Amino acid sequence: MGMMTKKTIHILGGLLLLISFSAWSQEKEVVQNKALTLWYTSPAKKWTDAFPLGNGRLAAMTFGGVAQERFQLNEESLWAGVPSNPFAEDYRAKLTKLQKLILEGKTLEANAFGLENMTAAPASFRSYEPLGDIVLDFKDTTHISNYKRALDLETGISKVTYRTEDSEMVRESFISAEDDALFIRLSAKGSKKINCTISLARPKDVRITATPEGKLYMLGQIVDIEAPEAHDENAGGSGEGGEHMSFAAGLQTKVSGGKLCHTEHNLVIENADEVLIAYTAATNYDLSKLNFDASVDPSLKVRGILEKLDQKSWKELEYTHREEHRNMFDRVQFDLGTSPNDSLPTDERLLAFKNGAKDTGLPVQLFQFGRYLLMGSSRGPAVLPANLQGKWSERMWAPWEADYHLNVNLQMNYWPADVTNISETIDPLVNWFELIVETSKPLAKEMYGSDGWFSHHASNPFGRVTPSASTLPSQFNNAVLDPLPGAWMAMNLWDHYEFTQDKVFLKERLYPLLKGASEFILDVLVEDSEGVLHFVPSTSPENQYKDPATGQMMRITSTSTYHLSIIRAMFKATLEAATILGEGNNERCKRIVEAGKALPDFPIDKTNGRMMEWRQPLEEKEPGHRHLSHLLGLHPFSLIDEETPGLFEAVRKSLEWREVNGQGGMGWAYAHGLLMHARLKEGEKAYKNLFTLLSRGRKSSLMNTIGPFQIDGNLGATAGISEMLLQSHRKDAQGDFILDLLPAIPSEWSTGNISGLKARGGFELAMKWKENELTVEVSSEKGGSCVVKANNRLEKVKLKAGEKRRLVF
Repeated sequence: MGMMTKKTIHILGGLLLLISFSAWSQEKEVVQNKALTLWYTSPAKKWTDAFPLGNGRLAAMTFGGVAQERFQLNEESLWAGVPSNPFAEDYRAKLTKLQKLILEGKTLEANAFGLENMTAAPASFRSYEPLGDIVLDFKDTTHISNYKRALDLETGISKVTYRTEDSEMVRESFISAEDDALFIRLSAKGSKKINCTISLARPKDVRITATPEGKLYMLGQIVDIEAPEAHDENAGGSGEGGEHMSFAAGLQTKVSGGKLCHTEHNLVIENADEVLIAYTAATNYDLSKLNFDASVDPSLKVRGILEKLDQKSWKELEYTHREEHRNMFDRVQFDLGTSPNDSLPTDERLLAFKNGAKDTGLPVQLFQFGRYLLMGSSRGPAVLPANLQGKWSERMWAPWEADYHLNVNLQMNYWPADVTNISETIDPLVNWFELIVETSKPLAKEMYGSDGWFSHHASNPFGRVTPSASTLPSQFNNAVLDPLPGAWMAMNLWDHYEFTQDKVFLKERLYPLLKGASEFILDVLVEDSEGVLHFVPSTSPENQYKDPATGQMMRITSTSTYHLSIIRAMFKATLEAATILGEGNNERCKRIVEAGKALPDFPIDKTNGRMMEWRQPLEEKEPGHRHLSHLLGLHPFSLIDEETPGLFEAVRKSLEWREVNGQGGMGWAYAHGLLMHARLKEGEKAYKNLFTLLSRGRKSSLMNTIGPFQIDGNLGATAGISEMLLQSHRKDAQGDFILDLLPAIPSEWSTGNISGLKARGGFELAMKWKENELTVEVSSEKGGSCVVKANNRLEKVKLKAGEKRRLVF
């Protein structure tokens, strides 16, 4: 590395910044790993073509424009609305009547009763909102050549370079988790200088000011109107209006070799050699209250963060960020060999792949991009989990509010966390979820007469657990009928325990959640005249069946396969946790065991052998529906596997039926299909879903654009690729996890290597394979026994803490 020249910069408004403005040009440029770099030869034209940057709390999309650069900004907690958990009056009594009607077979009457009596306004809640934009307007942008913009996934740094006449212009940006800020560096080498206007912008609810010291401040407060506007898709109402969450943003600049001016709202840079921009933002949201705190001034946090940057040089800021990011990202190294298209720009590469070109590097990029997105939306400073869009959203009213959907989407967001060795990304989820559970406990008592807890399918940072949907009828059909998404969400945390073997986490945080979820289920189950326990009312998310008598499309039912799967999985996890903690013989466990015996079996249609979605062989409205809710017993719950061949085959046939009828047209649906086929050990079919994820919707970007952008499609793809390479959900007769290596790889992946994947039981693996020979190194931080399976061989492995074992298959 070359020596760095430091220039002492004048005090700006009391902030002393030591910035190494010549560092970029004097240091050797870091060689980018092509396999981990997304790059283009033109600026982003669409939001989904921009590069996402994030540290968990702050997020930005950078477009790389020449005449105008835009950084679209988000802060994770900036939400419209207030806490609201409405439910129908006398809910418990009405629930009892609804259950009775369903068990008597009076489905139409039950449905009419529920629609009339069991909803409550507001139907839903308001949306996650963007914070605004940083806009850089450049002068004299003619004669542009050699344009390139790149995102290095390994470092989390975006870079734009181009030439204008005899000069090279460079723009670099990243969001640091350590320093909790977005940093942008502009530099010019040659006769051309940097001439630009810097602005902060937001369409509503803000006041923006510029200072002579080179700062921009944005102060805002969301003002919600009572009646929905045109952008508010929630026709059933979204909560009370008024002055709600406050927020603030700050931007400070330092100019080298030029002049800094300001107008009322903008900063103006003239003839500069280099410019550093530091930006951060905050709200008055308080996680502990699941609400905003009107007594908190978010601008104080903004100023405090910026002040901490006073004595930090550019070199230090960039080094700190790079090291923190790589410490997480580099834990997994993955390679499937070289491809002729490795050197193509990302958009050209995707198009070639769609048109049939072989490219083993694209699945690797998609896998690592998913890890990058989860790191960028759920680590470090984050206090909230990744929502439907991670933390990146540009609309004032986001699709589905960018909320927390607990009937597959939030679960899918975190499926890759443990297996791809970034387990700490789960922390914001756990912290938020525990508060959701506490919020629901008094509601569970009042609404269901239960001492447990629940959550319906749509939630937000304000702790919504009661039914929510865009209209009141939808609230009944999609939400009232489904109080178990919270229990499903808790199963993600059980998976987390199985990977980490953290018994303190199990005892102090997870087991109370499992007990409460099982308690709720036990309290809601209803026994019929034959002694069979039913979960009533019930549904299968978003799908409908044709009522045999009337032909009317219905959702209401009793003990759907979806609910049966959640219940069986929750009971199993609770009993296992209790046994580990020495409580396996208590009264609750005895109740769970007895209830489990009285539950219905998984239903298989005798005419076609498929797993049925409902208790009877009913005609579906959408045979190719996007949700695979009736197949959860295979994935993620691991209730069905090769040891249950009849159910295994029924799932396979049902999945095939879904796919030949369309598969729903959403990215996350293809990701779940990928995961299902991996569990079925169908590598070529898993790869077919992966091909769809890389070719459909993604015209020029790796962002999941099959439907509106949702991050779950990306994160589910990463989880699915992991599942093709390693599965560890099964145990042998002694209770040791079976590490099944390369269980579902396609023929295209005949050669490859991967290191850093995690397996249940606390194991880590490094694998290298070529054709039919596989070498694996198994290690364990805590020690333990496992069974390694590959090429139809089983090897029992027992490791001490910190020990490694090398095996060849």
